[in-house]
Amino acid sequence: MHPSAPRLVLVVALLAAGGVLYGRHVGSSRRAAHSAATLAASVARGDLVLGVPHAAGGITLDGDTDDPGWLRPPGPARTGDFVFPDGKPARPYSEARIVWGGEYLYLALYASDEDIESHTDEPDAPIGLDDAIRVVFTQGDVEYAIEVTPKAVITDSIRRGDGAWDLTWSSGAHASREIDGSINDPRHVDEEWAVEMAIPFASLGMRGEPGENIGLSLHRCDSPLRGPRVCEGWGETSADDPRRGRGRIVLE
Repeated sequence: MHPSAPRLVLVVALLAAGGVLYGRHVGSSRRAAHSAATLAASVARGDLVLGVPHAAGGITLDGDTDDPGWLRPPGPARTGDFVFPDGKPARPYSEARIVWGGEYLYLALYASDEDIESHTDEPDAPIGLDDAIRVVFTQGDVEYAIEVTPKAVITDSIRRGDGAWDLTWSSGAHASREIDGSINDPRHVDEEWAVEMAIPFASLGMRGEPGENIGLSLHRCDSPLRGPRVCEGWGETSADDPRRGRGRIVLE
């Protein structure tokens, strides 16, 4: 799995007289209108809006992206480089690729890493300072967090409003890994790790229909062999750059 150039799709024309319903297929008019209004507000704020294509083939969760669902045109949506809080491209390099199909949203998470650290083996266990990528979906005042380690161990939780994170919630996500390096061995200079993940739409309150959209942010922290721990992300707001928009994905 190799980093590639980003393909960001910015949705700009959303509303007309009486409202516009995005996509080829629409559920109830109320649900579609609410989805369109949410997307319009996101665009108005200057958020990063990423159009996610429907997979043009099958996907097997094996940690790689050599399946038809990733390779056939139009290919996946790409975040491109994660960035530091000041908006500069982050190193080590990280990116995400996204497609959807059937009942699932598929994410391929890539992380360049010279010292892969992953000690947690049990789902929903504290991850601590392990390497991990945290994926957060936002729908209204509800946040769904799915954190995955290089071992493809998942810790997921939900938060409503300003409440506490509830670790009893399960996303039902499935994940598979691919690692180039030696986990927890600082004597060996590693190269990268990647995780393929399938997330059921139902767990995010979605139906899996064109035009549906949901907030998305990604966050990664890494401890290099030499130097302080660094954090980076995509679709996150920042005090250093308050103009930088939040992330949102739209099913195409």
